[in-house]
Amino acid sequence: MTEVETKVFPIEALEFSTRVFLHFGVPKKDAMQAAEVLACADLRGIDSHGVARLHSYFDMLSEGRINPKPQIKVVRSTLSTAPVDGDNGLGLVVGLEANRIAMDMAEKAGSGWVSVRNTNHFGIAGYYVLKALERDLIGWAMTNSTKLVAPLWGAERMLGTNPIAIAFPGKEEPPIVIDMATCAAAYGKIEMARRRGEEIPEGWSIDRESHGTTKPDEMVEGGALLPLGSDRERGGHKGYALAIMVDVLSARHRPENGIPFE
Repeated sequence: MTEVETKVFPIEALEFSTRVFLHFGVPKKDAMQAAEVLACADLRGIDSHGVARLHSYFDMLSEGRINPKPQIKVVRSTLSTAPVDGDNGLGLVVGLEANRIAMDMAEKAGSGWVSVRNTNHFGIAGYYVLKALERDLIGWAMTNSTKLVAPLWGAERMLGTNPIAIAFPGKEEPPIVIDMATCAAAYGKIEMARRRGEEIPEGWSIDRESHGTTKPDEMVEGGALLPLGSDRERGGHKGYALAIMVDVLSARHRPENGIPFE
């Protein structure tokens, strides 16, 4: 097993993320907000979605697959609903704007429901529901993603990691917050284990022959992640059902230019 040196940096060092986004022409306000979403993931111990994701954004911006200066617009709206077109901007930026629109609607009409199209990976879903708590609102965020998960008893990737996050504010008690993928583990955790030369736990994935595997390479190279619960006896049908519902509620079609992780 290859040993990987681990270094610990203060959160202030992640200002580096802002400079990366600025390098590609992302406006300063957007760059700072995008970096904040990544930092939030690291601060909450979700290493798979923090600064570890920066390389993916770097690649997509370098290849012109993300618009650094999107013209985000509301396609149409009612008092409490709206679809938003992200103009292929950073999901970390488009998601924030859509979240703001939904919260503004909720404060005026009692609830706000916003869908987003034409964008990409938006970081941890939990970031957006935490912002709702700041305004004493119930927050709910979810998204479909690139195909990575095989259905229960299946062998082919057909579903995304499809995370769900919900937060309820408290009055005197602490708020209640959940943020979870509907598969056994986020793809980012597979990537991290792969970089470290480590195996992954049983029940996370299958190889290209549909056999369970603990080797990250076998999952990445033609295998698939498993639904939350992994198999029928451990509740895999429940994760499968949740993933389908997120897919149905989140999009008319699966974006082909998305980043392959939740």
